[in-house]
Amino acid sequence: MTSIPINASYSSPVPELIKIELPNGAELYPVRRGTVPALKLELMFPAGRPYEKKNGLASATLQLIKGGTQKKSATRLAEGFDLWGSSLTFDFYVDNCGIKLFVLEKYLPKVLPLFCEMLTTPSFPATELKLYQRQQKEKLRSDESRGDVIAYRTFTEQLYGSRHPYGYNSTVESIDAITREDLFIHYHHNYDIKDCKVFLSGSFSDETLALVSKALGSLPISGNKRTKLKIKTASSKSGDIHIPKEDAVQSSIRIGRRLFTRQHPDYIAMYVLNTILGGYYGSRLMQNLREKKGLTYHIYSSLDTFLLDGYFLISTEVDKSRKDLAIKEIYRELIRLQEKKVSSAELKTIKSYLKGSFLNYFENVLAQSELIRSLTVEGGVAGYLHLLKGIDEITADELQHVALKYLCKDDLTLISVG
Repeated sequence: MTSIPINASYSSPVPELIKIELPNGAELYPVRRGTVPALKLELMFPAGRPYEKKNGLASATLQLIKGGTQKKSATRLAEGFDLWGSSLTFDFYVDNCGIKLFVLEKYLPKVLPLFCEMLTTPSFPATELKLYQRQQKEKLRSDESRGDVIAYRTFTEQLYGSRHPYGYNSTVESIDAITREDLFIHYHHNYDIKDCKVFLSGSFSDETLALVSKALGSLPISGNKRTKLKIKTASSKSGDIHIPKEDAVQSSIRIGRRLFTRQHPDYIAMYVLNTILGGYYGSRLMQNLREKKGLTYHIYSSLDTFLLDGYFLISTEVDKSRKDLAIKEIYRELIRLQEKKVSSAELKTIKSYLKGSFLNYFENVLAQSELIRSLTVEGGVAGYLHLLKGIDEITADELQHVALKYLCKDDLTLISVG
């Protein structure tokens, strides 16, 4: 048996990004791996919140594409996919919209024409729109009774303002304001195949790749010219907001601030710092508030990035009577990062954890496809290698510098509900 040196140095895998330009301008990224003849076909369109003319329109359009075509009702469309054991999911990524088809390879020739029909000739029936609006209003009523949802909605509105695509919150009035005409306009302006990224993953033959290339590559181009995004962001409102909720057992706490996109020079340092603070199970926030103080079952921090901006967020739920103590301990951890450098041992652990976590993307073909999708909008393989290199080279001095720069209490927004 061969032993592996404890101090051995390992290189993270590098994904292969294969791009096929289709005749109509769409980009096809095949990810071929495994032996199970099952496929995932995902189409991603730049059709999210920054591109909508009314609040909630982007999400509504995505969900109602499956509401029927010019020749088939929603029921017939669903039965057509069910007949061949396939399934659809519609994923909203804030900036982008994804449509996924899962199907066995042998049934793809049967399902693909139906998939293309759904993509190119949605009819957005009035009955389906009314059903969607009724469901969304019911969901909204339910959400407005939940402290965690109230806290998050208030947090994003404080950061971006109620008129920004990342800051507004849906209302009964905004849901009712969406019309069939709005759906058609948003669809025609934002679901042009020339702007689409296609991801085919699984175990498939060259014939299947050619079939997908021909079917999607021959879809018509709308010819609409996309306008350059011009979105003004109001100044963020820092400070503390408490929203009482008498019937709540717990208090929902959200603390954070606006930051930046992944292209910002401080992104990698904040990415590593966030992991240390609350980005994994052994983080400082978990060790303090859960393991030592027993204040919460779960607490985490995240660094969320979008096309136009990004934010840092700490999130937890605690017993109402211990809310103030939990907030005090959260700020204590932020001050620790500012006043004392991360030890070499902890920094080494975090670097190993982060590099090891990337291995999850190579566990199976579906996970690898998710990585490929992210890379197409986040700098490609060069961006991936830049991130790995940045993690390797980050120092305790740099981490303390960004902690002092971005984690000052006066610059943070605190929302508590309950």
